Amino acid sequence: MANRIVLVSLILIVWYVLRTCDLISSGTRIFFLLGFFLILMATHTLWLLIAQRIELRKQKLFLLNHEPINETNKAAWHPAIDILISVKNESSVISKTVENFLNLNYQNYNLWVIDDCSTDNTLAILKELAISRPHLKIVERETGSYPGKSAALNDALAKCNAEVVAVFDADASVDKDFFYGVLPYLETDKVGAVQVQKKIYRHQTSWLAQCQASEYALDTYFQMGRDLIGGVVELRGNGQIIKRSALIDVGGWNDKSITDDLDLSMRFLINNWDIVFCPNPYVLEEAVTNLPGLIRQRTRWAEGSIRRYLDYIFPLNSISRLSLIERIDLLAFTVFFIVPALIGLELFLEIFRFYTGVPTHGMLLLIMAAIVLVIAQFNIVIAMQFYQPELSLFTAIWRSFVVNAYIFAHWVPCIVKAITKILFGKKSSKWHPTKHVGVSTIP
Repeated sequence: MANRIVLVSLILIVWYVLRTCDLISSGTRIFFLLGFFLILMATHTLWLLIAQRIELRKQKLFLLNHEPINETNKAAWHPAIDILISVKNESSVISKTVENFLNLNYQNYNLWVIDDCSTDNTLAILKELAISRPHLKIVERETGSYPGKSAALNDALAKCNAEVVAVFDADASVDKDFFYGVLPYLETDKVGAVQVQKKIYRHQTSWLAQCQASEYALDTYFQMGRDLIGGVVELRGNGQIIKRSALIDVGGWNDKSITDDLDLSMRFLINNWDIVFCPNPYVLEEAVTNLPGLIRQRTRWAEGSIRRYLDYIFPLNSISRLSLIERIDLLAFTVFFIVPALIGLELFLEIFRFYTGVPTHGMLLLIMAAIVLVIAQFNIVIAMQFYQPELSLFTAIWRSFVVNAYIFAHWVPCIVKAITKILFGKKSSKWHPTKHVGVSTIP
């Protein structure tokens, strides 16, 4: 109910501002407001671009003069690590995932797999694997346990005690030297967590998988840029490396959240723990293989993302919580979602004006919409050039049009559906795992 009240209040405030601008200046002043937001979007985009170009030059110089981080030149800090993987009906992928994590070039760790009341033979597979693998620990959740990934992770957290907690999905795969590359990011006292880059398995070459791969590159571009400018980095579910002390400080995972990662990100931010982004090493995961599955997953992401802002809107906006750069970055990134919504709302008003005989401003609205698409297009091309280097510039430009259409085509209805759920649903959605299909080999 609280989320519903806050969301309705925000919608009414936006609607009132639009209507007031419309009445005061025959609708033209709203375009000055939209113009300001577009300038903010463009400035933020250039800020992220410049920061990453500088960083990439530094990385190239570093690699020319240093050996990659591995077992022979690792940092002095090598804490005990508990790897947590929550699974439910993952018989198609769990064997290869367990084998991957039990072959890491790291000694001081345990792999905890939490079986969340699977109804297939996932648990039997795990028990068979555990016979000869002492690093593998199994947590069996009882029937009737509180559902969801957050609750499953909390069950495992109560049983393990390592200094670092790493969270992965059931389809994850990492390089053997993964932790030697990630742990240096976590050494700073103020850093509570590291989110590594996520990539789609290279063997998945369908149109839908390629779109998701480019979408992940765009997310990496935003995450990396925001980290470099001192902005707000968010956890992404798969590939979270977290200090146990930070996790305990914020009370573990929120059992009621349908997006455990985004909710935890907010609570880290509110409690003054930094999250940093690691582009390399990265974690591989499966793309969603069909459109209904993608819509179901993204609708949950959208609902969880909106709910976490509604849940923490007041503590998040406390004067002492965020730095100036974090506030600017958070505002600018939020504008990327607000502007399309405002344009959609203004389009509705334009239709209303047209049918009531009031002069419209269709050309201005069209120009605003075109600018949004151009900024989005620019971000996608640059993201693919930075984080899908195997693509030529021509391929990146051509594919960016497809990816841009793909992103708007599925995210807009998912967001609308999520908002409708929050406003009119009797209760929040339940967490449901993404279905994994498995592969014969891991590239």
